[in-house]
Amino acid sequence: MTTTTPPTLANFREVGGPGFQAGRTRTVYRSNTEDVPATAYPVVLETVVDLRRGDEVAALAHPLRAAAGYRNVPLFDPAAGEESAPDALELRDQYVDWLVRHRATMLLVFRALAETEGDVLVCCSAGKDRTGVVSALLARLWGADLDRIGADYAATGAALADRFARERAEAADAEHFDRNVRSEAATAVAVVEHVEEQFLSVRGYLRWLGLSDREVDRL
Repeated sequence: MTTTTPPTLANFREVGGPGFQAGRTRTVYRSNTEDVPATAYPVVLETVVDLRRGDEVAALAHPLRAAAGYRNVPLFDPAAGEESAPDALELRDQYVDWLVRHRATMLLVFRALAETEGDVLVCCSAGKDRTGVVSALLARLWGADLDRIGADYAATGAALADRFARERAEAADAEHFDRNVRSEAATAVAVVEHVEEQFLSVRGYLRWLGLSDREVDRL
């Protein structure tokens, strides 16, 4: 008899790492997006917040797109003109740029998360960059220390090692590819430190985006 291994999501996990959200009334998960059946998701989710652009969604529809709670809320604001500043070559600089450049859509993303009472998934293509920024801010808001935030971000590197190796083999510019798939803990830590330097706290940043105190509390 031939058996097959059920498909799984390589980069699916709780925001902040295993057990960090214990005791909370809901759990926020993070993930990449793959061509897998809906049954590959190991938990029942009330809401899915898909951060991908419309063209990404058209190229690969989310496995849970038919669910009532699926929402496509692109993190990149089309009105911003560019996804990142041309001189933002390092991931840390790109992420910091996103915080302000995509203020309008960042607001929509966090508002969508605040409106959800049950378990929720935030995801993008690899579950590393857009999802990583949102996850780092959420974890810090909930009281995670910088080591935990860095470790959660860095976990993507190991989770997607096989995928990145395949994509690198097909990349026209291997050096550029390597720079963009790095998952170094220091990157996420630097973003959180920037937020706290500029806005005093993650809560301060979320209020600057336009969330009310009640919405931040619901997060």
